[in-house]
This record gives sequence, structure tokens and C-alpha cells, in this order.
Amino acid sequence: MLTQRIAEGAYPVGAVMPSEVELAGHFGVSRSTVRAALDALQRAGMISRRRNAGTRVESSRPLRGPESYNQTLATVEDVAQYGAETERRVQQVDSEVVDDTLAALLGCPSGQTWLRVSSLRCPRGEAATPLCWTDVYVAPTFAPLVREKIADYPGLVSTLIEEFAGHRTAEIRQRITAIGVPRRLAAALRARPGASALEITRTYLDAKGKRFLLSRSIHPADRFVYESRLRRQPASGGV
Repeated sequence: MLTQRIAEGAYPVGAVMPSEVELAGHFGVSRSTVRAALDALQRAGMISRRRNAGTRVESSRPLRGPESYNQTLATVEDVAQYGAETERRVQQVDSEVVDDTLAALLGCPSGQTWLRVSSLRCPRGEAATPLCWTDVYVAPTFAPLVREKIADYPGLVSTLIEEFAGHRTAEIRQRITAIGVPRRLAAALRARPGASALEITRTYLDAKGKRFLLSRSIHPADRFVYESRLRRQPASGGV
């Protein structure tokens, strides 16, 4: 019932759905039936649910596979929600001397040492196929904190820094590039080397515009769908 209503646009992508009580009354079913339907929609990637923020429509159709991920990202909080709904499996934590290319992205001098956290991001479940490989680069100021806490912290690194150091993300700049799966990551991602993939680079800035974190994720193309909404601005003045 809900799948069809979403597909028909009754609950458009980005909209907050009615509560369980309201849906139960509208369709004449029990809350447990509604809850089961919402659970299925969430597993299919069509909705996301966040405490105190309700249920939001993320896709007008089910994902292409059970081990894909679909997300509409419009705010800093949306990125944090992605971290809450998936699982990080740390592969390596190490110091890295920044080269010229990375220094340009980080806004720091070449040769500076940042902490690199390399991990697989997966749906929750022991045998789940990885959604992506992510390298997170952490500014020297926060490197000791992240190195100490990362093994037991389930959320994103940016959330860890905010929670334990009080340093908030004010802006995220995102770049998406089409690439092939790097040969060095193919086995970990269970993907064919050179297969189509998306590279998503996110640069995290604080309230002063200073870059303190950067993540670079490689998503095999069949495991991630990115949706956004574009709205025309209302005309100002005139007819």
C-alpha cells in the first residue's frame, strides 16, 4: 500500500510522512501492520527514520538490490544519518604525509601529517557486501582523539569530533566523480577492477571556514543511488 502511494507521488521524495497512528487510521489497519510496512520500506531504501524528525521519503522506488543504498542528502544532519544507518569496518588507521594534490583539497601545506582512517562502509549484517571504501583524513589537531576513539565509535568521524571536542561542522562541500574501481580496492569491495564506480569527496569546514576533515569514498555503481531535488526560485517582481 505505502510502496504504491510513494511511487504515485502521494508522498514525494523529501517529504515527511504521516505518523504511524495517522497512517493506521488512514488505511484502516493496526499500528503493527504499519510498522512492518515501514520496516520493509526502510530496508528497501525508500524511506529513512530519525528520532524526533519523523519518517522521510528517500526514493520513489525500491533499490536495485538488497545491498544497495539510496540517500537524499540536503543537510549536514543527513550525512550524519547515513553514518547511523550503516556500519563502519575499520581496515587501517595510520599517519599520512600529505602530497601536493591532497594538500590542495585540505587547504594545508604539502608535507603536513594528517591521520588517515581507511574503512569499509556496509549495511548492517555479518555477510553484507560493502557499500564503499572510505579514506577519511583528519587534521593534526584532532588526530589523537580520533585515533583513540575510532575503534569503538559507530558514527561518522565528523560526529565523533563534534561529540568529544565540541568542534562542529558548519558546511560540507561535496564532489562526485565517475571512476573505475581501483585494482587495490577490488578484492575488499568484492568488485571487478575497473568496474564503474562513483568517487564521492566531502570536505568538512567549521564555522570559520577552516577545513578539518576530508572523506573520499569509492562506491561500486550498483550499490549507491544519489538523489536530489532541484526547485525553481520564485520570480521576484514583475509579472
